[in-house]
Amino acid sequence: MKLTAAAVQMPSDLLDLSANLQRADGLLRQARDAGAELVVLPELFNTGYSLCPDFGPYSETPEGPTLLYLLRRARQWKMHIAAGYVEREGRHLYDSLAFCTPDGELHVYRKRNLVFWERFRFHPGSKPLVVTTPWGRVGFAVCADMIYRRVWKGYRDNIDLAVVSAAWPEFADRASGRRHWLLGHVGPLCSDIPAQVAQDLGVPVVFANQCGETQTRIPLLHTTIHDRFAGRSSICDGLHGAPLRAGLAPDLLISSVTIHPKRGLKSWHFTSPSARAAASFASEPS
Repeated sequence: MKLTAAAVQMPSDLLDLSANLQRADGLLRQARDAGAELVVLPELFNTGYSLCPDFGPYSETPEGPTLLYLLRRARQWKMHIAAGYVEREGRHLYDSLAFCTPDGELHVYRKRNLVFWERFRFHPGSKPLVVTTPWGRVGFAVCADMIYRRVWKGYRDNIDLAVVSAAWPEFADRASGRRHWLLGHVGPLCSDIPAQVAQDLGVPVVFANQCGETQTRIPLLHTTIHDRFAGRSSICDGLHGAPLRAGLAPDLLISSVTIHPKRGLKSWHFTSPSARAAASFASEPS
């Protein structure tokens, strides 16, 4: 089975929800016009990703503006949309990935492997997420999740396609491009890991990363890198040909991938309790 997938590589203005949603909307429209059935946006695409801000005022429940917008577009344009945002449930904030379907369902994956300053801002997720779609079972990861073998071990033989949303830094000086002496080798890994996962699991991987300027704080070294995001979003078609990759600049990747749902459509998934109410909003007039 063939699926047309899109990976959105975009910069986000810090805490400027209106500007970021407008930018994303234009890219989603382009993806729709190209026939994309699945579109993946970066981690925290609506707020931007940074070590400094208080994300509390911009965190959302299913009634929040970002989720209502994504659900509306998924329904209007008959697309499945995966997009990163800050989720709020009770007193906890999560670095989460929303998966919105054309029939109004909202599924939420919470990033499980927090790094650096994230541990002081977010509560870690605890469970994987697998969602059954018309073309197979989709598993999810956010940024640093993808470097952990246990994440992919849990998904092995349980998914037919993987979605990864990220704000992966390059660990390089934004002006000179010079790599950090200790972590400079980590930036390019975001280009290599999705392809390795696709080969290892034998499933397509759609990876969407942010681009543009950022800062990376490394607590143990008491240093801050005036950094940039690594870009290098990709669509990897499992065992079917070479990956399609972006560079450092804003981009929209669109490619056909091959789905082999050989093991049927049995699935299991975890959805945050706050997300269960989302279906009631899917029927709102556009």
